Amino acid sequence: MLYLQKGNFQKLVRWIGGSWMTANQATALGIACIFLVSASFYLGLTFASCRWLLALTPVFLVLRMIMNTLDGMLAREYQTGSVAGELFNEGLDIVGDTVCYGVLLFVPGIPQLPLILFLLLTWMAEYFGVLGKGFPGGVRRHETFFGGKPDRAIWMGLMALLLFFFPGLTPYTGAYLLLASCFVFLTSVVRIRKILQAAAGKEYQSYTWIGR
Repeated sequence: MLYLQKGNFQKLVRWIGGSWMTANQATALGIACIFLVSASFYLGLTFASCRWLLALTPVFLVLRMIMNTLDGMLAREYQTGSVAGELFNEGLDIVGDTVCYGVLLFVPGIPQLPLILFLLLTWMAEYFGVLGKGFPGGVRRHETFFGGKPDRAIWMGLMALLLFFFPGLTPYTGAYLLLASCFVFLTSVVRIRKILQAAAGKEYQSYTWIGR
């Protein structure tokens, strides 16, 4: 749902890039934020003395979203966009989510199966988002049902805050992740429907790199 506010968010964060930042610099800062999120989750949940890092996890997630927005904006603004850049950006989105949240697999007490399901559904949602470009009338699908990348950042940032203030909730993170997974799954459903609607009535041809 937050994608509906993407235009307003872009206007809000553009000043951060100023006139000095390039798209590549924004990408590099975004990668740094990925590892900051991952480290804050792992250290904050593994070592009692580092629990304060959980309070910073939402900040790192917001910064990651800002940098992710800026790299595309700056690439378009300075006309430095490329096929390679788009491939890297799409790959970094899903790999970044996996690194950010997959680190929880190594945290004692976090139920693994709900987390694995959440990660798999995240890959599925982003796959269908990108797949939309390959069909008639297709574009990169960003529609969500509270399960897109910014939505997931909110889900996980909120979880970090809950665990910071209420450490005793750790055993319930499985149920929390299952709830978030439902919204990520519904996001895939929404994107599939949008792909089919956009392709309706248009000619479709199936082909591979060796031909039809």
